[in-house]
Amino acid sequence: MFRKTFVLCVICALWVSAVSAQNGSFNYPKPRRGDQVDDYHGVMVADPYRWMEDTESTEMREWIEAENKITFDYLGKIPQREAIKNRLTEIWNYERYSAPAKIS
Repeated sequence: MFRKTFVLCVICALWVSAVSAQNGSFNYPKPRRGDQVDDYHGVMVADPYRWMEDTESTEMREWIEAENKITFDYLGKIPQREAIKNRLTEIWNYERYSAPAKIS
């Protein structure tokens, strides 16, 4: 069972990478580079994307929405997506059992 699932996932990953290579590049939103620098025991370490740690900020939400638009637009155009979803559901939808437990 695991082997079939693994093989299917590998095939899907290879197919997606081949299709994306044929379609050219995406126009990803450019994240802002900040000027944050931290001093760790005398070693200066640049952290230009520190602003992205605040996932609730307006700027970060806008960036996430722009990334999601590109992603979901691309995923929505995959003609085999529904067939892949159905097959994975078929593979993963099996009767499950738990360890015996005393019910009082």
